Amino acid sequence: MSRIKSFFSFLGRHKYATTIVIFLALILYLDSNSLYNRYLIYKENRALQEEIDAYKAQYQRDTRMYMELQRDPNAAIRIAREKYYMKNENEDVYVFEDEETE
Repeated sequence: MSRIKSFFSFLGRHKYATTIVIFLALILYLDSNSLYNRYLIYKENRALQEEIDAYKAQYQRDTRMYMELQRDPNAAIRIAREKYYMKNENEDVYVFEDEETE
């Protein structure tokens, strides 16, 4: 029982420090709008923004390729040969890959 009394006596003597510690705990961790939750939301927002930027870049590349296909009838043949390694019946396709030497 004396421990409890001494604890409350300590809190009574240091009421401003106790109030500040409780307030900081509320602000940093316990509240639904705490700084920790805000940091997690900020981090998720940054990751989603990077994903949006990647999709925008991919959309621009695909749009450019689509416009090229609309303008040039030989572009479909060129893309099929370069990207998908397609060939005519009387042709051979050779694919050269760089090997990393260690």
